[in-house]
Amino acid sequence: MNDDDGNEEAYRKLRWILDNADAGFFIVTAPHRQQRQIADLHKSPRIACYDYSPDGEAYSYYALSDWADTHRDAEALFVLNMQVALQQEKNLIDLNMSRDMLAKKDRAWVFFMSRDTEYRLSTFAHDIYSYVRMKVHFQAEEKKEPKEPEMRGLHDRLNVQKATAMLEQYKELEARHMSLSLNDTPDNQLLSAAMTLSDIAELYKNCARYDDSLKLYEKVLQIRKKVLGDEHLDTATAYNNIAFLYDSQGDYPKALEWYGKALAIRERVLGKEHPDTATTYNNIAGVYYNQGDYPKALEWYEKALAIRERVLGKEHPDTATTYNNMASVYYNQGDYPKVLELYGKALAIRERVLGKEHPDTAVTYNNIAFVYDSQGDYPKALEWYEKALAILERALGKEHPDTARVYSNIAFVYDNQGDYSKALECYAKSYKILRRLGEMHPDTNAVREDMKNAYQNAGLDAPFEQWLQKKLDGDTTVPDSNFAPLA
Repeated sequence: MNDDDGNEEAYRKLRWILDNADAGFFIVTAPHRQQRQIADLHKSPRIACYDYSPDGEAYSYYALSDWADTHRDAEALFVLNMQVALQQEKNLIDLNMSRDMLAKKDRAWVFFMSRDTEYRLSTFAHDIYSYVRMKVHFQAEEKKEPKEPEMRGLHDRLNVQKATAMLEQYKELEARHMSLSLNDTPDNQLLSAAMTLSDIAELYKNCARYDDSLKLYEKVLQIRKKVLGDEHLDTATAYNNIAFLYDSQGDYPKALEWYGKALAIRERVLGKEHPDTATTYNNIAGVYYNQGDYPKALEWYEKALAIRERVLGKEHPDTATTYNNMASVYYNQGDYPKVLELYGKALAIRERVLGKEHPDTAVTYNNIAFVYDSQGDYPKALEWYEKALAILERALGKEHPDTARVYSNIAFVYDNQGDYSKALECYAKSYKILRRLGEMHPDTNAVREDMKNAYQNAGLDAPFEQWLQKKLDGDTTVPDSNFAPLA
């Protein structure tokens, strides 16, 4: 167990169950990739493990009972990926009706599932849910639901090198799932494939390969609409993921269109006071912010904040995210005292709850630096940017888009100070990374223009395009060397 993963209490509860419970129903919620990892940590002859994920089968009491009977010596029965087995209402009813038969087995049943499935279980399978002796919630390693963008675009979260290596491993799996026929493949197998494709799409997104990610999410949406229907929460999540990609690519009208589809489902199914509904409010606000419509952005952020403070509390990381995003709106309205007040709230939560080495904490360091930069306090700006950069280089890597954005922010400070040597050094580092987002991506274009202006202000003789091409080709010689060459 990693002592820094935020799941210490969850592991302690699970260990208590295994050491003390001889019978009953228990629920463990965790993302499906983590479920196998958790089970593997507790491997022993005392525990038998059944996994619905590989074959995508639906819940059947008889199949589960036959399996349990072949493991009579096991004291605890781990049943992984129940979200695969319980995708349809019929499956939930079947599980509910088999409550007494499972209880008669007189074993400790530990059902692993997603948080959404646990919510559906509590709503549609109340009989069995009311018999659950303990629930254990594991915090996700990374959220499947995309995080809403924050000021200066720091929103990607996975180390690029790690994600690229994982994509290489999943090539064959991706091709096989993408080729599945919607008409000739069993529903549960399709739904299992959709979960895997969503995870792979997330990896593409973290590598800034948005077109590849979009293809997979479109397949996921087709599957979920066919099997689950237009009003299912998993369908809403697919809409949300597609919207996030359009937002990341700067296609704001399409982002609003797709976020609107997700919101309509969540408001109808979950209600207007649910944290997932608040997440969509927050995402819509982010699009308006990116478009420069600050009154609309603030309106939607305030909706999200009201829910999160009431439902999640004022110490929750998602509440901190909304404080952080609202600060960016007030910044653009010139209300600096309000900006620093909100950033202070966000930072206090993140340092306390997430720790000082978390990427989200780095986001707030970055944003505080931006305020000092705007006020002309360049030493303080550099101090805070360097804090953010150090965390992101360690957590995400030196080639990550988020790291690149901090390089460009540091470059801007040096540019304002007239230190064009250091400014161009940082701009070039940033641009080389951000080009992977696409030459026409707003962030790539912005860094290119800032770099071009700094180059012209430096008074160098060679044409900018010629100089830039040499940088991209790896030539560190700066024409007309008025200052030190780029590293």
